Amino acid sequence: MNELAGQSLGGYKLDEEIGRGSMGMVYRGRQIALGREVAIKVLSQALAKDASYVARFIREAQIIAGLNHPNIVQIFDAGQQNGLLYFVMEYVQGPTIASLLQLDGTIPQYLAAEYGAQIADALDSAYRERNVIHRDIKPENLMLDRWGKIKVMDFGLARAMGLQKITVARTLVGSIYYASPEQVWGYTLDNRSDIYALGVVLYEMVSGHRPFAGRSLPELTQAIVNSPVRPPGSSTPELSPELEQIILVAMARDRNERYEQAMLLSRDLRALNLKPETPLSKTVIKPPVNANGQQIARGKTTIEPPKRPKLPPPRYYDQKYTRPTISKQAAHSHTPPETQPVTRVSPSIKEQKIDTEAPTGPLETLPQTNTEQQQRVQNPRKHKTANQRPLWQKIFKSPR
Repeated sequence: MNELAGQSLGGYKLDEEIGRGSMGMVYRGRQIALGREVAIKVLSQALAKDASYVARFIREAQIIAGLNHPNIVQIFDAGQQNGLLYFVMEYVQGPTIASLLQLDGTIPQYLAAEYGAQIADALDSAYRERNVIHRDIKPENLMLDRWGKIKVMDFGLARAMGLQKITVARTLVGSIYYASPEQVWGYTLDNRSDIYALGVVLYEMVSGHRPFAGRSLPELTQAIVNSPVRPPGSSTPELSPELEQIILVAMARDRNERYEQAMLLSRDLRALNLKPETPLSKTVIKPPVNANGQQIARGKTTIEPPKRPKLPPPRYYDQKYTRPTISKQAAHSHTPPETQPVTRVSPSIKEQKIDTEAPTGPLETLPQTNTEQQQRVQNPRKHKTANQRPLWQKIFKSPR
């Protein structure tokens, strides 16, 4: 299959291999006619001889083509050439949830809640619109695009309810770590099995480990069926209690006690409205000492980073201008109204004090420089300088 790189299938050129699964290879390619970057999934030549795998491959393409949701990978085309079955999907450039967990161990709970809500939206759309259950929800099948949006992939095990089951009865399909108890028993599945698997994914995202483990397959299946779920908060004390309760409800052993619809799970996850955790500064300050030079506090101290000052409210040209009103009695009184000293800072002068001390003598004893100044004191409304005019008069001058 590696020699397919550089070749063409239909109207698509295969550039390089980007993934490998149990059924074949996934290539990054380009649509020759439009120059669009796409992902091309090719069925293995060995499996192409098996009619059951061919039917499963074609069914996956048909199921994805019938789904239309922003959190589900879209399919553009399908075909067969030189004995090779392939279908063309949108190219998602980003990591999987599995790779993020492998790199960081855990995912912040506010992101885990948002990712879980998006996955639940995709599952709800697939089940409510097309009656489709995925049956293989796991971190490897959940990708993030360049904008941080979840894309649910790999519907190879998906099945529309009511259609003939291709897999053998009572045969466990999908990843065992994310299988529901009814899936382990081989019972008929519905959408609540996908909800359980999503609960396990949420559990792993916030805690960094899976809820059940076993040294062998029988031991693991027995734990899934019989062992109670250990709350994820037991290993993650900072976990939100509300988020923990949502995960435990989604993972209820009895499916009648789980969420009936993935839409309800998505609603509860978004209602949490979790915020990013504010990291503390790593700055280390010296402990204070008393007059004798002895330390008052010992050990290292971490302080929070300084908070940004609040910006002043914006002022708009159409904002109502409010002018301080002075009564006639206050204007002609011997003691003018109290004013606060004003200090203005110019770019060239750091501090410039302005004398705002008002004269305390009567008006008739004030020095009169000219008639205009005397009239301005007696009738302040009639004589206004340009700086005293309302803002709208400065912008819109009345024609005279």
